[in-house]
Order: sequence, then C-alpha cells, then structure tokens
Amino acid sequence: MKICIFGNKGSTEELIEHLSNKGYFVTYLVCLDPEESKKIQISGKSSLLNDVCKKNNIKIFKTKNYSLNGLEDSNFFQQEKFDLGLCTGWQRLIPDEINNSFKYGIYGWHGSGFEFPNGRGRSPLNWSIRLGLKTVYHNCFQLASGADTGKIFETKVLKIEDSDYIFDIQKKALQHILQSSVRLIKNINEDSLLLYDQPDYPFFSFPALKESSGEIYTDKISCRSALLIIRSCSKPFPGAFFQDKYKVRIWHAQECEDKHPEMNTGKKTFIKKEILFFKVKDGWLESNDFEYC
Repeated sequence: MKICIFGNKGSTEELIEHLSNKGYFVTYLVCLDPEESKKIQISGKSSLLNDVCKKNNIKIFKTKNYSLNGLEDSNFFQQEKFDLGLCTGWQRLIPDEINNSFKYGIYGWHGSGFEFPNGRGRSPLNWSIRLGLKTVYHNCFQLASGADTGKIFETKVLKIEDSDYIFDIQKKALQHILQSSVRLIKNINEDSLLLYDQPDYPFFSFPALKESSGEIYTDKISCRSALLIIRSCSKPFPGAFFQDKYKVRIWHAQECEDKHPEMNTGKKTFIKKEILFFKVKDGWLESNDFEYC
C-alpha cells in the first residue's frame, strides 16, 4: 500500500515513527516548505521531520502552498497515485482533486466535547477545555469537501480531568491517532473497512483561537473561567496572559487558598517566594510558571 502522510507537527512525527515501527512503509511526507512555514503560526511545529523521514527512508514533498491548490501540487499527486492518505498536523482543507486521487481516500482526526456534526471547526480540543467540558469525542474520519464533514471510521471518548492542560489532552488524542491508524490500515488490507455517515442536521462549528484569545481580563473574569483559559492555551500554544505594567504570560495556575497581607493593600498582583499572585473578579490565583513578555 502506498501511504502518504500530511503534516507539520510533533504528532506527524509520532505517526511516522509509529507506523514504521509497526512495519508499515510510508512512501511520502507532505509538509510545508521551511520558508513558507515561518510565515504561519503552527503550534507544536516539529523541527525533526527531515531527520525522521531520512531515518525511515521516506521521501518529502515540500509545498510552498499550504492550500495545495497550485499546479505543482496537483501534478505531484496525479503522478504519485497514492492509495491512502493520513493527515495530522495539517491545518487546511485538501482540494477535492487531490482527495479523490487517493484510492482509499485521505483520513484525519478531529475531537471536541460534542459529537459530530457539532464541534466541527478550529481549535476543538482547546475549546473543549475552555468551555469546561468533561469529555472529548475523538474521531478518525475520511476527509470530504466540507470541513470535518466526512464519513467516520471510529470514535473514541477521551476524559478531560480537572487537572488536564491542553498538552495532556493532546497526548490522549495522539494515542488514539496512533492506534486507529493501524486499525484503519488493517481493515483496508483485509477488505473489511466500514465507514459511517455523520447525522444530517443543523450544527455549530468552533472559530479559530488565536494568541489574542488567551487574554485574561482580570477585572471581568472569575477564577474558574481564568483557569479554563489558562489550561486551554498553555504549551505548546502561545499561552494565556494579562496586562499589568508588562504583559504577563501564565503557563500554569491554581486558586490561591492562603491569605496574604498584600491582598488587602489594593494591589492586583504581587510576587512572593517566586510565586506570582494575581487578582481576578472573585478571588486570587497563583502561578509558579509564568514570564514577563
């Protein structure tokens, strides 16, 4: 089977290594040209894809066009005639012409706190934490013309713990990506692949979260809401922040249980024993993982 992987992230790297270790040969990686990649914010971008591909004898097609709608892109896929595509760490729709050139289609993964068709769109794992949800419905599905509209291969329910940050949820999602990719290939090889249509009814989609989406308006937001934002956009994303005399980036935080004299002086922030304390609408939060920008 001639397999092509699309992606630019650490999850792309992990998928290549996993399939190679399981004895499945990946023919090509499709990723962004390095100069083009610098122009785009890609959280969790991998710097090791060249090394991983070299180690596993995988060819690389580096596109200068993230939308893959150029003549060079079209000619490449028409010439290669791949059997199966796997897409993780690729944040653009793939043109129908390319999608249809794959014998068994191209498959990707998408998970949010809502079952398909709801929860389509951008930053779904981040949104699931930000909204205070407790589960993620993580889907392996066949790509189609519309965003996240294709037939479903399988869905796994992932639990969101109160202590989980976005990196923790990404790790859980990655385990499903690795496991389901092998099951997908096996089912295709055994001619036993079953796909399920998504329900056809009105749905909502998530908008993309940007660096600016992580701002904490300390005088307008509760402890709970601030912590959800911090957990949802921590590393490898740009991180939550608030404006003091300087921009303060918060990577990890918790509610402050102890009372300190400084809290009664009218201050909104102070540092004590390398711990930052900052006031929000209904209480105080503390962080030992922060930085001034």
